Amino acid sequence: MNDLSQAVIPAPAFPLTIGLTDFIEEFGDELLDSLNQSNPPVYAGNSNAARQLVMDNLNRRPFQAQADVVQAITALLLDRNEQAGIINAEMGTGKTMMAIAIAAVMHAAGYRRTMVISPPHLVYKWRREILETIPDARVWVLNGPDSLAKLLKLRDEVGLPYDGRQELFILGRVRMRMGFHWRLSCWQRRAGGGRLLAGCPDCGRVLQDLEGNLITVEEFQREERRRRCPHCDAALWTLMRPGRTEGGSRRTTILKSMCRIPTIGPVRAERLLNDFGEDFLASMLVDNVSEFINLMDANGNFIFNDRQAKCMERGMANLEFGFGEGGYQPTEFIKRVRREVA
Repeated sequence: MNDLSQAVIPAPAFPLTIGLTDFIEEFGDELLDSLNQSNPPVYAGNSNAARQLVMDNLNRRPFQAQADVVQAITALLLDRNEQAGIINAEMGTGKTMMAIAIAAVMHAAGYRRTMVISPPHLVYKWRREILETIPDARVWVLNGPDSLAKLLKLRDEVGLPYDGRQELFILGRVRMRMGFHWRLSCWQRRAGGGRLLAGCPDCGRVLQDLEGNLITVEEFQREERRRRCPHCDAALWTLMRPGRTEGGSRRTTILKSMCRIPTIGPVRAERLLNDFGEDFLASMLVDNVSEFINLMDANGNFIFNDRQAKCMERGMANLEFGFGEGGYQPTEFIKRVRREVA
């Protein structure tokens, strides 16, 4: 009988495990060839001359690597008629510049307007870079309490002769999702047993649920969505102006928001509110965070030193401020007007 315990098993020709980097170095070329065969690339260096000419005429021309990204995205959107394209790049590679160049190429292809959804602290950086890059661009910042007034002015210009200038709209993502304040509203009808039934304020019909049961006022007010009358389609809600919130006054809200900022405590926040006022600080925090960091006193001296400013800039990159001014939601207005114009 053979002694199996003395048998020698030869080592495999290749290791049983291999690191990702070593795997890519070993088989990367074959994987790339296989991927290109099964999914041919949209852009493989074959630049579109007309789109390159648009980039060459910008006040700030993108670098060649950036221009290749612009060519690839515009080929995806214009040639393939895709609905979206994604630029996945690290910080400092010029994503803003590439996006602006894409907007310019799209404008040359017949797209008159471009909307930018920006982080709140980069709204005015977008505006500055657009004006530095695209000649004669018309830039609208829709990020303050006057957003609705600007949108109404733009609506009045619908149908006027087009002067050929590119229009870009910059909207902070916090302002984008801030809607109006509303509450449910119904007509109260007294029924037997002392019950109060909910009725439509317009047609007077008593409201019913899906099973045909009459709805009481108490049940109606427990709704968490805006409803319309099933008979006359009248709104069963109304706009309201916000007053003092349960958590305190608007001043308290602003104080709490400023205390979230690095290097600012309750004492300094109170002093800033006393020196500059609620409206000024609230509008600055919502619309232009960089101006808040560069805040100056009456003598022209910076409120925050360099160390504090750098710390605040790093911390505020992930903060979003919204103080609930109310007003109509800009995205809802744009959607409705666009549907009416179309």
